[in-house]
Order: sequence, then C-alpha cells, then structure tokens
Amino acid sequence: MIKVAIIINAYRKQSEQVNKLLQKCIKSVEMDTIVYKTQGQKDAINFAIECCENKMDVIIAVGGDGTVNEIVNGIMLGGNHIPRLAIIPNGTGNDFVRSMYLNCDLTKFYDALLAGDYRTVDIGQIDYEDQKRYFMNVGDVGFGGKVVQVLDKQRSYMGGKASYALAILKSFIGYRRPVLQIVGDNFQYEGIVLLVAFCNGPIFGDGIVINPFAKMNDGKLSVTLFGKVSLLDYIRNLKSLKSGKAIDHPEATYFETSYLEIKIIHGKAVTETDGEYLPNGNLKVSIAKTKIDVLFY
Repeated sequence: MIKVAIIINAYRKQSEQVNKLLQKCIKSVEMDTIVYKTQGQKDAINFAIECCENKMDVIIAVGGDGTVNEIVNGIMLGGNHIPRLAIIPNGTGNDFVRSMYLNCDLTKFYDALLAGDYRTVDIGQIDYEDQKRYFMNVGDVGFGGKVVQVLDKQRSYMGGKASYALAILKSFIGYRRPVLQIVGDNFQYEGIVLLVAFCNGPIFGDGIVINPFAKMNDGKLSVTLFGKVSLLDYIRNLKSLKSGKAIDHPEATYFETSYLEIKIIHGKAVTETDGEYLPNGNLKVSIAKTKIDVLFY
C-alpha cells in the first residue's frame, strides 16, 4: 500500500474532475491517504515537513507554482526521507509542469501513480545571509522580483493570465535597473542588469521561455542575463520569448554554470523563486545534492 499525502491550496477552487480524482485516491484500497488543506503562507512547507517525518511515499500537490515551491522547501527541510512528488496543476501560470513538458492528463494520473512512472529532477539551492531557499524551476534577481511584488498587490482585485501582462507593464514603468556583479564558471560581469535568471527549467512568468537551453536533470544552472533591455525590446522579442527562441540582442547573454554568485553593487534588487518573493538580491545559487522524483503523466 502506498502512503500518500495530498496537500491542497484551499484558496484555489478545484474543478469537478479534480475533486473526483482526489476522491478516487482517498477511497483507494491501494493507498493510505491523508489530506492537508492550506490556510495561509508556509502551511504547505510545514505539511511537507510532517510528511517527511511520517515517511510518506508520495506527496500530491494540488495548486500552482507557489504551492509546489513551498512543498519542495518543506521536503528539503524535512530530513533524510524524500517523498516523491505528484502535481495536479491548479494555479495561474503552472510553469513548472510546462518546464517538465507534462501533459497532465488527469485521466491517466491514478494509473501513473500506481505504476510509479517518475522522472528525477534537480533542485536549485539559494544561500543568502544565514538562510537557504530551494526552487525547482526558475529564480531571478531584478525585474522578475519586481513583477512578483506587483502581482502580490494585484491579487486582492485581479487574477488570471491578464494579471501577469499588467504586472510586467507596471513594473517597467519607473523601474531602476541595479548594477550587479555576477560570477559563475568562467564568467564574470559587472554592470546594469534588467534581470539575471538562474534556471533549472526553461519557462517562467506564465509561459515565457526565459532560457531555451535549460534542462531539469543535467546538474547545472542555465543562466539568462538581460542588461540594458527596454520595454520596447521586450515587446519586440515577446513572440520569441513565448515560442522558445533565444533572444538575439547585444544585451542578452546565456551561459551554463555549476554555481552563481550575485552581489548588488548599486541600487536595489530583489528576488523571486518559482513566483515566490524573496526580499534579497545578494545570493549564492547552486544545484542541491538532493534530487526529487516527479510523477510523469
């Protein structure tokens, strides 16, 4: 019998199909199931830690990228036992499942869970001050962190895909690009930066392919650096960003590295990881030794 924990973002309404699938798992004689529902921030982290302590075999995440990010952080903090992860996407962007190229055919979820069809993925690790933060998909310092700040303010009155587009436009207005020092394997840069994205997966921001070269199981960070890039540059290249083409621009740089150090030389910069806000821009980023198995369906 499989020990299964279901962690649900209770702020997001589930479809009838999702509810029926969850009930099938709960009533299954082949699964020993427990259900958690989040009521606030960091609930999913604490639930995931408890799942590790109880040696659950699988955690089913029902939510968006933020819910998945919290669960991953809980797993990484939970000790030696690492549950497998299955995702039922129910967020705004769901960029992690896009980065893994999951079909997310819910009619196949139950059988895939029993069959154990998993893919192993890397986990990104961020060290800042005396703390650690983990991510599965994409993090960035600079403009992306500003966008997440705006998104958080918009949540009370606006949701859905239009919210991303509006947040991006709002963030460009009056945004002051910081001067950053960026160091990686055989790479060093100091100058004005719109954003520097450190990627395990290729897609963020509701379908923007920020790094078309990123692979989630190669043990490396794929980095995208945009320097003096304007709103007009962004609009001109949006089609390429959506279609997965590398940007041909003198201020766009792509490279691979095993680690990344980012320091603010002048100005202000904040960070986002999998769409979650981090009020710090001085970071060390690497790939954690621990990996997680994710259900492929």
